[in-house]
Amino acid sequence: MGWDSLIDDVSIFCIKHDIEIPRFDSFYVFQGKSKQKVADYTVLHHYCVEVFCKVIDWQLQELNNRFNEVTSDLLYDMTCLSPSQSYANFDIEKIMRLAILYPDDFKEYDLVELCHQLENYIVDVGSEHIRFTGLNRMGDLSKKLGETKKHLVYSHVYRLVKFSLLLLVATASVERNFSGMKLIKTDLRNRMEKGWKMIF
Repeated sequence: MGWDSLIDDVSIFCIKHDIEIPRFDSFYVFQGKSKQKVADYTVLHHYCVEVFCKVIDWQLQELNNRFNEVTSDLLYDMTCLSPSQSYANFDIEKIMRLAILYPDDFKEYDLVELCHQLENYIVDVGSEHIRFTGLNRMGDLSKKLGETKKHLVYSHVYRLVKFSLLLLVATASVERNFSGMKLIKTDLRNRMEKGWKMIF
């Protein structure tokens, strides 16, 4: 469990810097400006349930908000092209589902060709092709396809690999732009509020 490894790391840090390690079996005492109140639960319960588990829940909620089911499926479909662990996630059906999301780039006949290319591709560059073993990232795969001229043989597969790489960059760029807009909007809103106050 993550809690145990966290406690080990914190204990090592505390010992190294001569910081007192709390007694986890004692009752938790609320810290505050007024009189200190003793809780009806232990220090272990406070840090494990009230702090640690709540933070994990918040992180999971944030991930669920950012990555809905459609986005998660898209990311999972992209991993099916990954060369990691000798193409362990390779799945033609899921890769085809990814290609369907690009109707301008993959017409009906392109999809048929892609399916045939994928069947040959996994045999050619999968576990049998020595130059393609040991690759872990999509960027490495893209370079290797170019170096070996396999991008010409498997042009539709190569196009999907490029789309997968571009999608991550494009998503990050859009996210950054929205964050910047949020800052600008907040600044403008604050200035407008000050302006309204001055008028009234």
